[in-house]
Amino acid sequence: MPSDTRRRGRLVAAPTAVFPQGVEGFSRAGLLCFSPGISPRDHDRHRNRCVVSYAGRIHRLLRVLSLRGGTQDSLRDPGRVHDVTFRTHSRRAAVLVFPVLLLSLLLLLAGCRSASPERISDTRFLLGTAVTITIHQHGISRNVFQPAFDRTEEIQNLMSLNEAEYDDTEVLRINRRAGLEPVAVSEDTLKVIREGLRYGELTGGAFDITVAPLIRLWGFGTGEERVPAAEEIEAVLPAVDYSRVEIHAGTGSAVYLPSPEMGIDVGGIAKGYAADEAARVLREAGVRNAILDFGGDIVTIGGRPDGSPWRIGIQHPSGERNRFVGILSSRDESVVSSGAYERFFHEDGVRYHHIFDPSTGYPSDSGLTSVTAIGADAMKTDVLSTAIFVMGLEAGLALLDSLPGYEGILATEDMRVFVTAGIADRFEVPGDEYELVIH
Repeated sequence: MPSDTRRRGRLVAAPTAVFPQGVEGFSRAGLLCFSPGISPRDHDRHRNRCVVSYAGRIHRLLRVLSLRGGTQDSLRDPGRVHDVTFRTHSRRAAVLVFPVLLLSLLLLLAGCRSASPERISDTRFLLGTAVTITIHQHGISRNVFQPAFDRTEEIQNLMSLNEAEYDDTEVLRINRRAGLEPVAVSEDTLKVIREGLRYGELTGGAFDITVAPLIRLWGFGTGEERVPAAEEIEAVLPAVDYSRVEIHAGTGSAVYLPSPEMGIDVGGIAKGYAADEAARVLREAGVRNAILDFGGDIVTIGGRPDGSPWRIGIQHPSGERNRFVGILSSRDESVVSSGAYERFFHEDGVRYHHIFDPSTGYPSDSGLTSVTAIGADAMKTDVLSTAIFVMGLEAGLALLDSLPGYEGILATEDMRVFVTAGIADRFEVPGDEYELVIH
């Protein structure tokens, strides 16, 4: 995207994507961009094509029957339907044959509908992004959407940091009571924070849920983004330390931040958790073939109705919605990407993105332009995509090697794309822009 589309101090949402033919999902980074999704009208168009196709056949058959009683001119030019003169016996024939043809049409339409499973889709704005659920399956009611969206909203209401929309979420309370007292939290919030701390340890601090002071300092999400002075960053860094977070377990569980300068931001993990929970709700409702798009965090349930996998496009680091690093065949897994192309601003000709290196206080400069993590658990792939983006190529690949069942797609500044061996046979790179390297 040209730099002049973004001004200092203002974030501009990226344009809506249009999927190339054969691609059902689109994994990308970002909390502010809207999901491209696939319009629910697509199913109606397919159904209407069936109707038009068979109705056209019936119309042509009726026209042939009627032409038998038409004028000689009509027989010479069958296209001139408006010149056809029906005789009495032709009208009677049409009246007699019409019920038979109507029954045939209905049977053909029923066959058309049964040949292709119904496609239903719904989108809600949750977690600061568009959440789209698309189901391809016979006999599924639209009523299955609401419980999945309700579960997502429940998590949002516990963990959001958007003070303009929420007065008192559990995470807001933790941050407001930092240095004062522990704050009682729900099982959901406790689970997300515990996992966040565990992944902080696992990634050597590359993923850190206490990064909130840095986000505030740089102004991301406020509309007043700026590059702080080096002294300001140095002053804030001691407050960015996941190991200082205290969990008090007892009859209830509570979270405590020992310094008033500290703050928690679970944006890099909560969306994945919400996607996992929504998928669980749908599976329990009998959904077997679906794609969940949580603002670019993708969860696939089963595969396509014909047994083939879903095809997920991996966002190109340029941010252009019709460009891909590659296309991944996917079933029953999560596909989550992180990159510097969604939330950023320019100052003095330099672009600053929102993925911070907690050890420096500056946006990560690891040499990676995009990271996609693939695995069964969306909460885990949400964390891994961010952490690996900060860690860099070698450390990121080593981390993936240590986690059975989790794979990665890592794009570098020198136009190479590294793909772990476990998904090499189901990942394709279009064109020759990137050099494909199997790890």
